[in-house]
Amino acid sequence: MREKRQTIQKGLVWDAVSTATNHPNAEQIYESIALLHPSISRATVYRNLNMLVDEGKVRRIKVLGGPDHFDHWLEKHYHIQCMECGSVGDVRLGDGFTVPEREVDAHGYELVSYEIVFNGICPDCQIKRAAQEQ
Repeated sequence: MREKRQTIQKGLVWDAVSTATNHPNAEQIYESIALLHPSISRATVYRNLNMLVDEGKVRRIKVLGGPDHFDHWLEKHYHIQCMECGSVGDVRLGDGFTVPEREVDAHGYELVSYEIVFNGICPDCQIKRAAQEQ
């Protein structure tokens, strides 16, 4: 992956992703940047976000039924998506947990990579659900 030149806009996108405590989607990244830099366009944010992914500096997390989310932590790890609000977080698994690639039946495909996303209900949505039940 060839690194493209660094621009102010790309730096703003990188800062937004790398300082996020969650795994924001592109629209959330745009909104966080636009608060301080209202002249930035969505297209600029989306383009620079895709460049950072292409350069291997940001990880794209594909989730079912919603927009892609982004993560600055590049080491192999897993994610969980809230089935109610769509938020995405990290999953910590025991030290011994690994997916044994040699045991994956890929139906003739050569396994190159994989992404595991668990589904659940986040703590905030659990609280909302419990309040509605009262």
